[in-house]
Amino acid sequence: MIKSSFISWERYHRRSEILAYHFNATLHFIYHGPKGWRLRHALVRYITQAKETWRVLCSERPEIIFVQNPPIFAVLVTYLYCLRHSAQYIIDSHTGAFLSSPWSKLAWLHRLLSRKALTTIVHNKSQEKIVQKWGCHYCVIAFTPGDYSYDEDFPLSGQFNIAVISKFATDEPLETVFDVANRFPKVDFYVTGDFRRIGQDRFSKKPENCHLTGFLSYGQYLSLLHKADAIMDLTTRDNTLLMGGFEAVSLGTPLITSDWPVLKDYFSLGTVHVSNTVENICEGVRRVLSDGDGLRLEMQQLRDQLQREWEQNFKELQLVLKEH
Repeated sequence: MIKSSFISWERYHRRSEILAYHFNATLHFIYHGPKGWRLRHALVRYITQAKETWRVLCSERPEIIFVQNPPIFAVLVTYLYCLRHSAQYIIDSHTGAFLSSPWSKLAWLHRLLSRKALTTIVHNKSQEKIVQKWGCHYCVIAFTPGDYSYDEDFPLSGQFNIAVISKFATDEPLETVFDVANRFPKVDFYVTGDFRRIGQDRFSKKPENCHLTGFLSYGQYLSLLHKADAIMDLTTRDNTLLMGGFEAVSLGTPLITSDWPVLKDYFSLGTVHVSNTVENICEGVRRVLSDGDGLRLEMQQLRDQLQREWEQNFKELQLVLKEH
């Protein structure tokens, strides 16, 4: 069996956890210091994480290293280790690696390191087109099946409950969600994520039926998703596949998401696609209220379809590993 490690410079990331499980890789979340891009904090954090990554890899001596991107610096450290210790690496490049600042400005480094990697895993067709032009080996893996059982409880109080997936990031139209919740007083909206990251002024429109959960343990988070009647995951950023969408597929729960082409193409069943406007999101909520059972059946069909796609992509990546 190939000895492998998975490096993720995050406090926690579900996709990394699932991929590490499927490839029997030892998983390491390596994160130090405050989050953000203040130069002093970022510099100290990345230097500390680089040292910790080097120490972990020298201790484990893996033959194959999976590394999450961004940040691209995690990939750079992995590349330098492989160069010195005759190992090889696979990059799992997320949307932010291609679109978000500062990582989009470092596309030249991403391209160079992808050409040196065994393969680069991308999530959607727009990313596939980019790495094709780079002339490097790549695999497309979006949906990743995993265990979504939970051992903690998150109580819900509403007759109809919608879990709103959020990290309070800049691409999330939260004020719009608050306006929508105002129009559905009998529906409870549960907004996940650490709301302390943003100013109090953004909460001025939040109605009583819109609950800010704060940062949840993963068990509580899964309990919320299991119990929810629908999952809402919105973004103002194009070419972004959303983990909340994958979670809705895995649980067979109706999904409300933005109507970007990549999301319409991928989440083709069990999903209500909306523009990020109050009126259109309201239409989405009315649809899940009136046709929740039908959407659940469709979502189960989509899950079966994506499971077959995953199995094919997984086999292709396994071949890459065997031929290394």
